[in-house]
Amino acid sequence: MISLYIHLPFCRKKCAYCDFASTSKTGDMDAYLRALDREINLYKEEVRDQEIRTIYLGGGTPSVLGQGRLVPLFEKIQESFNLTKDMEWTMEVNPESGKDLDFQALNQLGLNRVSMGIQSGQKNFLDLMGRIHSLEDVDACLEQLAKSSIEEINGDFIFGLPGQDLNHIKKDLDYIQSLALTHLSYYSFIPEEGTPLGEEVLSGLKKLPKDQEDRLMDHYIQDRLAELGYQQYELSNFTKKNPCRHNLAYWQVQDYLGLGLSAHSSYRDQRWANTTCLTSYMEDLALGKKPIAQRENLRKEDRLMEKIILFLRLNSGIPVKDLEKDYGIDFKKVFARAIEKNIQAQSLEEVEGTYRLTSYGQDVANQVELDFYRTF
Repeated sequence: MISLYIHLPFCRKKCAYCDFASTSKTGDMDAYLRALDREINLYKEEVRDQEIRTIYLGGGTPSVLGQGRLVPLFEKIQESFNLTKDMEWTMEVNPESGKDLDFQALNQLGLNRVSMGIQSGQKNFLDLMGRIHSLEDVDACLEQLAKSSIEEINGDFIFGLPGQDLNHIKKDLDYIQSLALTHLSYYSFIPEEGTPLGEEVLSGLKKLPKDQEDRLMDHYIQDRLAELGYQQYELSNFTKKNPCRHNLAYWQVQDYLGLGLSAHSSYRDQRWANTTCLTSYMEDLALGKKPIAQRENLRKEDRLMEKIILFLRLNSGIPVKDLEKDYGIDFKKVFARAIEKNIQAQSLEEVEGTYRLTSYGQDVANQVELDFYRTF
């Protein structure tokens, strides 16, 4: 079984913090969808014998395509791939475009999970990030979802923005408490080069919260979400019902196929990535050529290291016996230095045959990952 990711790169307006492969040139949507149709055709026979366990439509803003474009795309996916009966099918939406969708019709075509980009419950921070939706749009989108049979609804939020402090986070958590969300993805802001907000931070024009304030915000988010009934299962993800199975496929290093602009794939001992150039993507497919820009063959050691780093992000931790069986190693012996150092530093703990990050370890997760990487 494999997972399927499809990238839909169009947005009404590119956000000030976003470095994803996206564009506001919505006039190219139909030409892009024709190219995507060709790419699906190039792969559908190759994976015909593989069951698709999860589908994720990301972007960009998939909901900006509108009902008229989404329905044929859903139908194309249904007819082209072997979908499991209990498949998880997620689509990202933004409130200002999601409020106009008929979610029940999409649900009947397979959609059973929605991830909404809310980011903040405060207008000043929405403006700072260049978001174009209002809080009223969020309510309207949730009302549309309530008319459907879709029960799994994720909300994306960001903390650690310039000018943000603990009081702002408390307001956002009060706002979250008022929303009908079953899942939360709460990400720490990272200033990216080449983005308007990122450049303002990197040049010193805008200041990020100090490390101590940032940690206070993160810990408050975890504690408050636990009080609201959300269980943390990954560094930035919390659920009242079910974890996101598609993202778990990434974190557990399962096979997945990525289609669309800049999409990445990982299958057995290979990784590859599509071009990030929209023109090249469409031109390659017009010629019947897969738009792959880079490909990498992986050693067993590469996969092992990838699994360790990603498993550390999960609250379930590193499954030692599984890795020992799959890779024929004595895990405690091979990684003794990293294990000893981080247990002494109280950033790692051994629990029922796994190694997991402690609460402090989550604060310094990147350093723990680096320790394992250097040890190997």
